Amino acid sequence: MALKVNDQVIPTWAIEQQAQALFEQVARGMPDKPREVVHLAAMDLAKERMIDQSLMAQESSRRKYQIDSEEVNKGMKRWMRENGGKKAIEKANHPAIKNREDLRKEILAQIRYNRLLEEESSCEIPTEEEAKEYYENRPDLFKSEEMVSASHILKKASTEEEFQSAEKDILAIRERLLGGEDFVKCVQSESDDGGNDGNLGTFGKGRMVPEFEKAAFSLEPDQLSEPVKTQFGWHLIKLHEKHAPKLTPFEELKEKIIEYLSERRKDKVFDAFLDSLKEKAKIEEVAGI
Repeated sequence: MALKVNDQVIPTWAIEQQAQALFEQVARGMPDKPREVVHLAAMDLAKERMIDQSLMAQESSRRKYQIDSEEVNKGMKRWMRENGGKKAIEKANHPAIKNREDLRKEILAQIRYNRLLEEESSCEIPTEEEAKEYYENRPDLFKSEEMVSASHILKKASTEEEFQSAEKDILAIRERLLGGEDFVKCVQSESDDGGNDGNLGTFGKGRMVPEFEKAAFSLEPDQLSEPVKTQFGWHLIKLHEKHAPKLTPFEELKEKIIEYLSERRKDKVFDAFLDSLKEKAKIEEVAGI
C-alpha cells in the first residue's frame, strides 16, 4: 500500500526498500519474534520515516532557501568521491539518481533539508547549572567501572579425564603456594598459560568467563583463590589490586554534558515541529501504486 502525503505519493516499492534497510535494526529490538512480525514492524517504521522525510522535503522546498551553486557543486563532488568516482552514478544504483541532473536535485534537497533542520531545531544552549544538575542526578553515568588486577595459573583440559588430572595438579600447586612458594616461579614451571608470568593485567566485569570473573572479584588483594574450573581447565587466581569505581570530576565532563543536553533539546524541539507538520498535513494510504 502506497502513501500520499499532501500531493506527494510515496510508492509501495520505496516503502518496502526502506523497510528492508531497517529490518536488521528492528530485529535486534525484537529478539525471538517471528520474521513476519519483524517485517510488519519494519514496514511501520519505514512509513513513519518516509512521511517525516516527505513533510520535511515539502517544507524545505516551500521556504525557497537561497542556495549557492558552489555549495551544490561541492556536495555533488563529495557524493561522487564517496560513491566511486567518475562512474559513481552507475555504481551506486540509487533509485532516485540516474544522471547528473538527478544528483544535483538530490544534493539541493539535502542542503535545504539541513537548513530546515538547523532552523527548526534552534534552541538555547543548556547552562552550566543545568549540566551540573544532570551530573548530580545521574552519577551512575559518570563513574568508572569496578576493576581488578590479577594473575593466574592454568592447567588446561578438554576431556573429562584431563579435567580430573588438571584438578589434582592445581590442588597440589595450591598447597605449594600456601606453603610459601613464589607465585611467579610457579607460573613459569607449572602453568599452561605462562605468558607475561601469568599476569592478566587490569580488567572489568564482562571481560572473563563467568566462573573466572566471579572468583576474581570475590578476592581481596594478595589473596589466592580456591581452584576455579572453566571451559579452559582449572585455574588458581591471585588478586593484586582492586580498583573501586571513581566518579569523574564534573569539570572534565562539563562540555560533553552540555553538548549532550543540547542535542537532546534540539531533538525535542524538532520533534515538536515535525508533529505540527503532521497535524496540518493530509496523509493517506492509496492503492495500486
